[in-house]
Amino acid sequence: MPSLLPGFEYDIFISYRHKDNKGGHWVTEFVDALKTELEATFKEDISIYFDENPHDGLLETHNVDKSLEGKLKCLIFIPIISQTYCDLKSFAWQHELCAFNKMAKEDPFGRDIKLRSGNVTSRILPTKIHDLNPVDKALFENELGGVIRAIEFIFKSAGVNRPLRANEDHPHDNLNKTFYRDQINKLANAIKEIIECLIHPQQGPLSKATESSKKITSPYFAYSPKPATKKRVSMMAVGVIFLALISYSIFYLTFQGNAPIAAPGKSIAVLPFENLSGDKEQEYFSDGIAEEILNALAKIKDLKVAGRRSSFRFKGTAVDLQEVGEKLKVSTVLEGSVRRQGDRVKISVRLLNVEDGYQLWSEQFESTLNDMFKIQEEIAVTISQRLKVTLLQNESLKIGKGLTQNSEAYDAVLKGRFFWEKRLLNESEKYFKEAIELDPNYAAAYVGLAETYVISPFFRFGAPLETMPKAQEAAEKAIHLDSSLTGPYFVIAFKKAIFDWNRDEARAYFKKAFQEDSKYAQGYYWHAQYLYCFESDFDGAVAEMRKAVETEPLGTYANFNLGLGLIYARKFKEALEAFRFTIQLNNFNPLAYLHLGFCNVGLEKWDEAQKYFETSASQNNDWAKAVLVHIYVNKGNKLQAQKLYDELTSSTRTEYSSQFVLSEAASFLGKKDLAHEHFKKAFEQRDNWLPYILNHPIRLPNDVLSDPRNMALMKKHFPFMKERR
Repeated sequence: MPSLLPGFEYDIFISYRHKDNKGGHWVTEFVDALKTELEATFKEDISIYFDENPHDGLLETHNVDKSLEGKLKCLIFIPIISQTYCDLKSFAWQHELCAFNKMAKEDPFGRDIKLRSGNVTSRILPTKIHDLNPVDKALFENELGGVIRAIEFIFKSAGVNRPLRANEDHPHDNLNKTFYRDQINKLANAIKEIIECLIHPQQGPLSKATESSKKITSPYFAYSPKPATKKRVSMMAVGVIFLALISYSIFYLTFQGNAPIAAPGKSIAVLPFENLSGDKEQEYFSDGIAEEILNALAKIKDLKVAGRRSSFRFKGTAVDLQEVGEKLKVSTVLEGSVRRQGDRVKISVRLLNVEDGYQLWSEQFESTLNDMFKIQEEIAVTISQRLKVTLLQNESLKIGKGLTQNSEAYDAVLKGRFFWEKRLLNESEKYFKEAIELDPNYAAAYVGLAETYVISPFFRFGAPLETMPKAQEAAEKAIHLDSSLTGPYFVIAFKKAIFDWNRDEARAYFKKAFQEDSKYAQGYYWHAQYLYCFESDFDGAVAEMRKAVETEPLGTYANFNLGLGLIYARKFKEALEAFRFTIQLNNFNPLAYLHLGFCNVGLEKWDEAQKYFETSASQNNDWAKAVLVHIYVNKGNKLQAQKLYDELTSSTRTEYSSQFVLSEAASFLGKKDLAHEHFKKAFEQRDNWLPYILNHPIRLPNDVLSDPRNMALMKKHFPFMKERR
């Protein structure tokens, strides 16, 4: 059956790995269900190409490109995204996804089209049947040039990540709260919206001319110059971001107040800028420019600025402009694009009013990399004037103080920041060091290096004795070059607490840091941890984290740290919701799963706790493995418990291992003397987890502090330690 449009072979092409159709034949059943739904959605018959050949690819004697050339000539391409799909060597990846992505960009319609609503969507319509690990997710997004906007068929519960079935035994146990029939219907409606636009292009798809003229048109949000009367959310946004936004609405009303809070008039979100450089590897540069402008705006006293981790969560999505304002509680949005050719940079920006979509201001800037700071300051000052706010320091942001005139050093810092946000600390260290080699007086490079080292032990990138002194050294150098910077003071304050165990000095540095900048979300995280570890101020810690969530409402780390504050305050049910929302923002989050386990222990739900600990352990969290040793011993499975301990103490491990965690595992096995030896080493190595057990609300039977020798060590090094509640 031919396509509805002349010149195309099929309407829909289904791409999948054949191994995902073995056993339960999930893909076959999915295609049958989709065909049935399309019959009820379209008046016309819709043609679908679905290769039921059990072999993953054509024969070696076949010309693959020619054989698929006709079949791939379709209106819509649906890849079934699984744990096995993102494989550079696979047939489906090379000869179907990549081939269609290239072909669609070159056909008359283009890969990305404008819908009747004004939203922009892709003719590649992913269907997800598994949550992806970060590497596969990055691989897929790199190929498509944006975040995965997928319709999900995933059943999720503690430790479970499998395709959603048409007939579930316990459908309400699905953490996604989705139902198979509803998802099929959403997919059919999304297909209809795209095909109707292609057949009857009233507004027309994005032509090549339109693409090239998008110098200040947002690639992320629909925009209409007419006042919007209702929210318009593209069907293509029903993936991860949409779920996160809906969940946040519930979470915010539950924990932040009983009624929605209107956005203040002097407030802004800076969206990630579109990369028009024609090179995907330049994405760090466009992201970096937007972040630099965001940081400059954050220096304005009376302006509320949505944090980077929240505003950048909208990258590549087709969410309505009003959705951004509603979720981030801002009244204006800055969006733009960056085109870089060698040392020349062209930036196009526009400032939009969220309520009615009207453009308040737009401008283009062209310069060399050496003039970037001047441009960033000019943009920030212009915005502040448009919003009628008062600037600090006699109407000057003084962005350029302590920066660099070396374009290569500036470029390296942007790369370092890009990787630091992803917590790829080996890469961030490399690029911050490279920037310092290029310009030894570049303060921002030392700040980045300090922030990399101070969090390294928590991500097992380095031991505290190695990284923490380096963090302070880099922070002090940054302060020497530019004493007005905020980050270095927070780094030193956190290091004084977590590594030096010096309450007085930590308190003094936190006070100095907040005097410099009261909007630094990372500073709230670290200060909150200081409060519940060293001051036993649990309510104060929760209050600090609520400030961070206000700045970063969609920030993974902000919501995770709010959960930590709540768990130390023994508000386990509230902490559960915070950690669940954190996982919706980023499912690969071993620490969030670990503390979901602790929450359930606090609520005496041991079966649920075990599931979360096992998920955390599967994501390579050592503390979770130590707790599982306790659980397995308690259930009589000493063989499995010993296996976990052997894994933790294996001589083949190359990552940093916490001696406190090893002491916990040994103690649970009944090896008290060995546990004591590990515990002594933990103090010798200034183990980063030791301060966190001072007031940790969960004490398990036979844990390391059940040994009086170890409790004596704690009181010796932490004389202010109080009796456990």
